[in-house]
Order: sequence, then C-alpha cells, then structure tokens
Amino acid sequence: MKELTLDQWIGLRSGLEEKLSPERLAAWQLQKLKAQARYAVTHSRFWRQFYTGVDLEQPESWPLLDQDTLRSAGMDMLCLPQREIQRVSTLLSSGSSGLPKRLYFSQDDLELSIDFFAYGMATLTQPGDRVWIAMNGPAADSLGDLLARGLRRMGRKPLIYGEIADLQQARAAVRKEHPHCLVGLSRQMLALCRETPELRPRTVLLSAENVPEALRREIQNTWQTEVYAHWGMRETGLGGAVECSAHAGYHIRHGDLFLEIIDPESGERLPLGQRGELVISTLNRQAMPLLRYRSGDFAELLGGSCPCGSSLIRLGYVEGHEK
Repeated sequence: MKELTLDQWIGLRSGLEEKLSPERLAAWQLQKLKAQARYAVTHSRFWRQFYTGVDLEQPESWPLLDQDTLRSAGMDMLCLPQREIQRVSTLLSSGSSGLPKRLYFSQDDLELSIDFFAYGMATLTQPGDRVWIAMNGPAADSLGDLLARGLRRMGRKPLIYGEIADLQQARAAVRKEHPHCLVGLSRQMLALCRETPELRPRTVLLSAENVPEALRREIQNTWQTEVYAHWGMRETGLGGAVECSAHAGYHIRHGDLFLEIIDPESGERLPLGQRGELVISTLNRQAMPLLRYRSGDFAELLGGSCPCGSSLIRLGYVEGHEK
C-alpha cells in the first residue's frame, strides 16, 4: 500500500483529495451521516422505532442514544442478517446483573478499522519496523489481529504478545524481540518500562486507557522514546483517533466517524474548544450503525491548524475512557 498521511487518506475516502478542508469535509460528513440514518431506519427494527417522527434531514434534532438503550436493544439494532456478522464484541456490565453490551461487525466494518490502523501506524513507524503488540490477541479479528493486519499492509512486522498478565514473562519476551515500536495499555506499558529501563524503542503507542501526562513523561524519559496516544472504543470499531508527532491533539478517523461534544445535562451541542461529553456517530457501518451515541467520555474538539500542517478538526484529551 502507498503510504499516505491521515489527511491524504481521508481525502481519498471522501473524494475531496486536494480540495480537502474543514468546511468541505463537514459538508461531506453531513451527507454521509444522513445516509447512515436512512440505512439504519430501513434495515433495523430498533432504529425504525427510535426515529419515529424524527426529521432525518436535521441531525442535531435526533435523539441521543445512551449506553443502557444500546444494552437493552440487542439484536434489534442489527442491519444485516446474522450470517453476515463477522465479529461480536461483548462488554460485560460493571454490575453483576447488568445486561452486557454487544457490538456487531461485518467483514467490511472490520476492513475499515484495518485500513485506519494501517495509515495511523504509518505516522509513528517505518517500513520494516518490528512492532510489539501488548493488546488483546492473537485470535482472529481481535484488536491485536486487526492491528497486525494493518501493519503488514504497510510493510511492518507485527509481533503479537497479548495483554500483559505476567510482567516477568513480558519482560523476557520484549527483551528478546528488541522492537522498534511498542503498543499497549498505558499502565501496563509503564510497569514494563520500570522493569526494562534499558529498552530503547523508537516509539510507543498508548491506547485503550487515559494517558496522564506524568505517565507519558516517565515512559519517554526512561526509554528515551517518543510516546504517542490513541483514542478508540469498541463502539468506534476500536480505531478512533491518534496523535501525530506534534502531539497537539488526536487526528480523527473522519472518513468513518462523526464526533460531537454536548453539554451532558442539556444535551445541546457545544462549540469547538468547549469541554463536554463525547458523542459518536458512525458514517459507514453496515452491521450495527451507531447514531449520536453518548460515549460517557469527556473531551473537546480542537479547531485551527495542527503544527503538522493539518487543518482538520482534532480531538482533545479524553477523560473517563477505561474500556
């Protein structure tokens, strides 16, 4: 695959290419968002009922989808027959009797995530790099597997270790591999860093948890490395947004996701730069579209140009994300 920046990839996905700008992208996303809603209403019993009487031409008026509704709706949210479901991701409730949250993905849905991982990881790795993945894997269509498939497309060598359960075993494994890049959970990477202070990966990607600045600095200083952060949820198809080398916010997967920030009390959309609850809408999801889904995370959207040159809206620091 040809290596592109994330903006170039979004330009290709949107058909805007050299004409890509925040204004043109917003207009394109609006059309995709309304098309996703029409698709959901046509193919899903849940969305047909949930949007009864709703004007699909006015997305800001659409009701918000909360996590309890997502849990209770179950398979009524499906837009495809079960035989076309490639992966089911189950998140158990923190309560002993709570309903689990189940998310369904088609093969094409997973391909979108692999594509994002390919271009996203190209921002912090080089062709031929060994990338040690301490995330869920290596089962087919697990996070580690999807990430590895994206890396291979870009000429990188993925090394799937899996989540760290035994720190001593992980220390021995990573010392043996001498990877150029490590990918893992923030707290597990910090623990590994303290156990192997002599390691010198060129880059580290922290994902799936909050990334406090003190934690980032300790890993950077101990390993003398550059630390990047990624935000994503199972609801977003795992991939969501990733930092560039400027570390001035997360570059969003704009071709597949539309993000809003709302006041958690009133539900009203907030302007750029104002912190509130993060609301997620998918733009291309086949199996289980999500529209105006309340993530429970808190962040802000950043306008203006990133030092890397991108003019697209970015995601600010995310709090509350421990999924």
